[in-house]
Amino acid sequence: MHKAFTIILTALVFTVSAFAKVSTNTHADIDLTRMSSTMVYSIVYQMVTDPQKYTGKTIKMKGIFSSYVDEETNRRFFGCVIKDALACCSQGLAFELAKPRKYPSEYPSEGASITIIGTFEFEKEEDGIGFPIIKDAILFR
Repeated sequence: MHKAFTIILTALVFTVSAFAKVSTNTHADIDLTRMSSTMVYSIVYQMVTDPQKYTGKTIKMKGIFSSYVDEETNRRFFGCVIKDALACCSQGLAFELAKPRKYPSEYPSEGASITIIGTFEFEKEEDGIGFPIIKDAILFR
């Protein structure tokens, strides 16, 4: 009986520690949530204008949830939008969740505060033009 209890307890400890590592693993190469609004705006602007510098890096950012549909491709895009220090200008990045959800029922409402973490990529379209996007993102509300 004691041996069975020890085995079950050991398995439980390993299971709990594995889940703890997953739930707290929010390491980011660039953590925009720890920067001033001016710095965040500047870095996001740089990501948009010089995306090659950031490709493959893990990005964590906090902003406002938005979505829109590209009428030409009929593709829905989701975004995390950040305003600058004066709240007059905004800069944002599209994101794609690691685990797709149903829109709109499983997404935050437009304008809700969100935090995302994922891998920065540059997605090229057929016409050669592209855009920066956070892929394999995890969404926190």
